[in-house]
Amino acid sequence: MYAVENYKKNIRFCEQYEEIYRFLLKAADRGYNEHFHWARFEWMMCHSFLDVDKLTSIAIFRDRTNKIVGLVTFDTSYDDRTYIIHSVSDKELLRAMVEYVIKYDNAPSVKVNSKDVPLREVLREYSFAECDESNCVLEFDLNKNLQYPIPEGYEISREHFEIDNWKYQLVIHKGFDNDGIPEKWSDELLTPSAHFNGDLKVFAINASKEYCSHCGIWYSHGETAYIEPVVTVPQCRKIGLAKAVVYEALRRVKKSGAKRAIVISDQNFYYRIGFEKSSKYDTWNR
Repeated sequence: MYAVENYKKNIRFCEQYEEIYRFLLKAADRGYNEHFHWARFEWMMCHSFLDVDKLTSIAIFRDRTNKIVGLVTFDTSYDDRTYIIHSVSDKELLRAMVEYVIKYDNAPSVKVNSKDVPLREVLREYSFAECDESNCVLEFDLNKNLQYPIPEGYEISREHFEIDNWKYQLVIHKGFDNDGIPEKWSDELLTPSAHFNGDLKVFAINASKEYCSHCGIWYSHGETAYIEPVVTVPQCRKIGLAKAVVYEALRRVKKSGAKRAIVISDQNFYYRIGFEKSSKYDTWNR
């Protein structure tokens, strides 16, 4: 009933990419798939750490009309596997996807959303058991008040802001607590990704025109926007910059049509600024 094919080439973008994007775009608005928004796939494809030589392990499942109804994938590093994303909860499809994982993985491990009852039932059939390891998906209802203060001495970048790529790289580097000066990103990594809207990137900028905080948010269509990353350089933390850039990013995606935003995190920061737990996803091992 279902046909399976692999990602055809060990390149970041091939002819199947757009189909996968459209599939994930719709699937991410379903509660049991929200932990793998299309932005995770695009972030993965653009990331310098991507295990490119493993891309052919990605499996696409199609129904009789040739429509994608399931995806088995990893996330950036092949060690972070396996994600089973499905738009229908037919047990026959889920069994086929789980059997694929077992066949091609010596130590199968599957990430499963807490809302995905059918997949959890199928995994138990194949002797998988839930582990303690879990990640939280938090959501923000965009009907909430999005007013925010801007700390004195800083400004928030406007829409259509011309980004300085070196300053952008520095705020990412320092914001993730890396020391020293990084090597400049290659042109490949600075090339805009297929569906990322650069106008949604938000920066807090000081009087010296340095980027001090940043929120990246991914949105094209549908109900759900995805936040990745949020960073603030160490010397500028705890003064409200992170909230300011996140709220400005949320304001922009709301204007673009989003109904909610999600982030994969359990940091208290997000709870403090109004995020609530939507779901979690666990690791199941066989």
